Amino acid sequence: MPPKLKDTKYKARRRGNNEGSIYQRKDGRWCGAVTVGYKTDGKPVRKTVYGYTRQEVAKKVAELTEGVFAGGYITVSESSERNFEVLCREWFDLFIAPNLASVTEENRRYMMKNHIFKAFGALDVEHVDLVRLQRFFNGKVKAGLSSDTIGKMKNLLNNFFDYAVKRHYIRSNPMQGVIISKGSGNIGSDEKSRALRPEIRQRVFAWVSENPLLKPIVLTFSFTGLRPQELIALKWENIDFDSKAISVKCALNRAVEFDDNGNVVSRGASIGKTKTPKSIRTFVMPDVVVTALQEWLSYCKEQGIDSEFVFPNTETGEMRTYWGLRSLLKRFIAAHNLENEKITLYTFRHTFATILLEQRENPKIVAELMGHTKVSTTLDLYRHIVSNTVYKQTARTLDSIYTGYAPEQALANLG
Repeated sequence: MPPKLKDTKYKARRRGNNEGSIYQRKDGRWCGAVTVGYKTDGKPVRKTVYGYTRQEVAKKVAELTEGVFAGGYITVSESSERNFEVLCREWFDLFIAPNLASVTEENRRYMMKNHIFKAFGALDVEHVDLVRLQRFFNGKVKAGLSSDTIGKMKNLLNNFFDYAVKRHYIRSNPMQGVIISKGSGNIGSDEKSRALRPEIRQRVFAWVSENPLLKPIVLTFSFTGLRPQELIALKWENIDFDSKAISVKCALNRAVEFDDNGNVVSRGASIGKTKTPKSIRTFVMPDVVVTALQEWLSYCKEQGIDSEFVFPNTETGEMRTYWGLRSLLKRFIAAHNLENEKITLYTFRHTFATILLEQRENPKIVAELMGHTKVSTTLDLYRHIVSNTVYKQTARTLDSIYTGYAPEQALANLG
């Protein structure tokens, strides 16, 4: 609860040049104002701070004036619009959107529209300060947003405020003071690192073996770690049965068009670049995948399925859609009462990584096989697997070492 305002009156006195001014309003609240810069038309830019005591405001004014003395006055670009939403949209459209895949762009626009702009959209960019930002993120953590979503919003806002500083809309980036504790935010039921539980893997692999289409799809997913978009774009020319090699060179890309307000106008799909340059990779397939693909190729020839794609739409021979592949999986899940397992197309990719890490494969190798740009991405996604495996192995190592130090063994050695 804020302290009760004193009913005293204080007459504002003249302060030295560049020291700012401090005064008390009629309602008893203290205010301080400092000239922090000038607009290009020569008009001063004033920063106002508030407090319940003169000492509180004097401290804030001193901090502002120290910033002016250290960095000099800022020159604020003239703009009829200093509205946060207008400037943020302008920045995103010019510098960010052209470098994003359509699906990522759609995700970021949704994030801005439904979270960031609802909180700050109507404000002047200068008024989106540290306190407002900290309250915003505290609220998102409390509301249960995933740590991944919170991290992306933090990165987005940080980059925007860096831009605003360079354009002289603000003096410093307020995001630099925002604190989000590591691990804040819920993991959520849709966490992408969810893999098939060990106790159900054998059953799932047995069930898909009864389906000539799902068998090669699920086994390729689970034992190569391909992304769904990579598997859909996979062509027979990318498979070398002689050397048992599979090459990932492209992926399904969603093409999304937006209107001036960032709303989706249309959606489409095409073959294009992989998620990252590191995702372009060639590696040796295990025999289980080689056999499954050879059987699938024979099946396609028998059924008259002629396509350049490995897993096409079996009726038209054209590229299978993401939604069509997901629909196929949903029918399989319903047929075998697997709804509680929360299986998605990504489940099999993460089963691949989980199996390798459980077998103590080098995380760097796993990262390369999965097409991760950094090994840290792999370690972050599967840290629970790596930790459990390492801890168990550490315990076994310590037990084996202790055997040599055990009293009975030590006495035997002495004898």
